[in-house]
Amino acid sequence: MKRKILLVILVFILSVSVNLYISNKPNTDVISYSDELYLIIEDKIIEYGKPAIIKNDVIYFSFDFIKEYIDTNLFYDEVEEMVIFTSDEYVKKFKLSDNKGSINLKEYYIDYPIIRQEDVIYIPVDLIIDDYEIVVNYYNNTNAIVVDYTDMYYLQGEIILENPIIRSDLDKKAPIVSSSVNLGSIVNVYGEFENWYEIRTNDGTHGFIEKKFLKLNHTKDVYKTELVNINVDEITMDYKINLTWDYTYSKVKFTDNIKEIPGVNVISPTWFSILDVEGNIQDKGNKDYVKKYKDLGYELWPLVDNSFNPDITHKFLKSSSGRDKIISNLIDIYMDYGFDGINIDFENVYLKDKDLLTQFVRELYPIFKEEGLVVSMDVTTLSTSENWSLCYDRSRLHESLDYIMLMAYDQHWASSPIAGSVAEYTWVENGLIKVLEQVPNEKLILAVPFYTRLWIIEGSNITSKSLSMKIANDFIEDNQIIPVWNEEIGQYYGEIRKGDTEYKIWLEDENSLCYKTSLIHKYNLAGIASWRKGYETENIWESIDDYLN
Repeated sequence: MKRKILLVILVFILSVSVNLYISNKPNTDVISYSDELYLIIEDKIIEYGKPAIIKNDVIYFSFDFIKEYIDTNLFYDEVEEMVIFTSDEYVKKFKLSDNKGSINLKEYYIDYPIIRQEDVIYIPVDLIIDDYEIVVNYYNNTNAIVVDYTDMYYLQGEIILENPIIRSDLDKKAPIVSSSVNLGSIVNVYGEFENWYEIRTNDGTHGFIEKKFLKLNHTKDVYKTELVNINVDEITMDYKINLTWDYTYSKVKFTDNIKEIPGVNVISPTWFSILDVEGNIQDKGNKDYVKKYKDLGYELWPLVDNSFNPDITHKFLKSSSGRDKIISNLIDIYMDYGFDGINIDFENVYLKDKDLLTQFVRELYPIFKEEGLVVSMDVTTLSTSENWSLCYDRSRLHESLDYIMLMAYDQHWASSPIAGSVAEYTWVENGLIKVLEQVPNEKLILAVPFYTRLWIIEGSNITSKSLSMKIANDFIEDNQIIPVWNEEIGQYYGEIRKGDTEYKIWLEDENSLCYKTSLIHKYNLAGIASWRKGYETENIWESIDDYLN
């Protein structure tokens, strides 16, 4: 009897407990976004971490959010704790917790510094709102920060029935997101389904609404009344560039040999080398040289290299202050000489420094552009070589360059285990096609060789010598070689055997160079460049000019 009474009591208690649990269980049919601050951009709610905070009535976005949704080129230097913004017009740098920043190397004060909170870097909206096509709003009623792109148009809709319900999914049984949208309210429409629209209200409520509640508005006036064409103001020529590099071994002392070069419009003397992270730059220039070429009507885009030293390059690329010193020193030097542009020739760069190399160019470009200088850079053809090809992010580099020179030579390099041409026509064209997948044709300049290699083969031992056109022709004549034209590779080829030694040579001359120059028109490139002045025969300049123009 006692057991039966005890069992009845237990069942009663359990029944009451279940009823209490059910009666007090929260209504899971309604979703609320207002419990915590949340961020929504377009129709996407950012759910990872804390992408935004509000501190002292100032909205801050996390570094990761800005980089993913607003500026993929945003850069952070962990060592110097510095956030860097770059565009065609500016490079802005801000240290964490510092009320000073810089724009194009000039300091200025800011109202709200960048902060770190719970190991997350937060950037005040004030620092970015004027530089990007976005609008940012905060709504108290939903506790939402809403970001929209102002350079995009949104299809809009108007609520036309009372008591509309916004749900979390395409189902009448899905949880309710909101049921408080007023009649006549305007919402953004992001998707259309069989009986539903995907929408977002102005105050940041996102979800799905039955079509019967909404009338689409196909007018385009959301944030802008008309399209605005953004003029990047890149420096590009309205004619084909014909540049030649003037290789300089040491400080230029004599300029009496300067004269007109048919067809050439840009001279790039190889005067400058970056020596260290302190910003020291070797200078082999001569102002009289500059004046004489300018008087003849030429532009000067002198070359600066990285000493072709990957360790030195790594040291100055990884340091924000190191990059600043070099860029500052370079612009001072280039302005003092009165140059028209710069040609960056960084070769033998570690693959690990690929992004840092791009960052260097992004920081240099607005500084030189501000002074009206053309910015160009040399890159190799695509290959599997890490230090000589993979280190170039060509698809990003061209965004911060006026021109890219494709060094279409050294198909068979000095120590190649196989004898062959420096630049066969087919190899050049195939390399060009691959680079054009990453670089727009109007920015690409095809660089061709004025040299060839004489290959000496003794058994299994292969060596080579780099020859100018004149010396190569002398070798052909002295050894009574009759070169044979190869239509496929677009070059004359000659060979001779002397005892146990075999000599092979693939000639660069007006014929081979005219073949390569034709590619400028075939792919509508920006122009041609040549390595190097002094290696050519007299007829080369006019031949290239005829084909180019």
